[in-house]
Amino acid sequence: MLTEDRGIGITEALHGSAQDPVLVLFALLTQLGDVWFLFLVGGVLYVAGDEFPRWGIDRRRGLFVLGLLLTYVALIGVLKQFFLLPRPAGAGEPPVVEWIPSLLQPAFASISTGDGPGFPSGHALGTTMVWGGFALVVVEDKLSRLWLGVAGAVAALVSLSRLVLGVHYLVDVVVGAGLGLVILGILYVITDRGTVPGRVLLVAVAIAALGLLQGVTFESVAALGSAVGAWLVWRGIADSTPAHPSNRWEVGAGFAVFGLAGGFFVLLYALEPPLMVTFSGSAIAVGGAVVAPLAGEKLLGWNGF
Repeated sequence: MLTEDRGIGITEALHGSAQDPVLVLFALLTQLGDVWFLFLVGGVLYVAGDEFPRWGIDRRRGLFVLGLLLTYVALIGVLKQFFLLPRPAGAGEPPVVEWIPSLLQPAFASISTGDGPGFPSGHALGTTMVWGGFALVVVEDKLSRLWLGVAGAVAALVSLSRLVLGVHYLVDVVVGAGLGLVILGILYVITDRGTVPGRVLLVAVAIAALGLLQGVTFESVAALGSAVGAWLVWRGIADSTPAHPSNRWEVGAGFAVFGLAGGFFVLLYALEPPLMVTFSGSAIAVGGAVVAPLAGEKLLGWNGF
């Protein structure tokens, strides 16, 4: 059984020797693996399709990446509640950086600390899955191996940031990244190289349901609502959603819908409403994100573009 000594002293050494500018830098870099940023990565790929310069892909592969995020969110909740292993001492205490303006101190405290169980690292798991999925679908379409290296570098950098910030032990990030690779490989195969995204959405639903059986909390209900909303909406619109946008105006309209859906989701997390509202609101928000490309096309049609 893993113990609190699973860091073998590396976290203490890195965090203890890091100066203020280094802590601030890694607090910013760790956002590359935060849920909001990963949601943005998947959403941009999905909505923009091949209108996205150089990285454009079939929208179904973009939805596969977004589905990886939903799977990760559901899975990390299940794993952390199963192991219930603590974070390093002081993980919830933000570094004292006096030159950061007082207005920004709450934001810095939020991005430089961690709470709840620590094993495995969610940032390591999520970054490996989503950035790895991004690289796979881009490589598949563009025949470039560069993005596989970029994804690996981002996953390593985010994992390192969790150690420097003192919010995870070494074993946490190693297991998180390794597990992310395994799960990504399995999902890539069962979705026929990311071309059948409905399958990854269904996996997210199944894992989120398991999380709800572990405990009915705001996070578990939101994870299930998000996965169910995405899966149900995609089932209804899969055949009518264009694999490729017709022009950039359509993409812009899709981004407007996606932004509204994302903003509604942020509002839910800020308010933490009753659980039934959380479930339905999460389903509506993420379902709205999934319908964004089709909504963008319809909006342009209604306006005569």
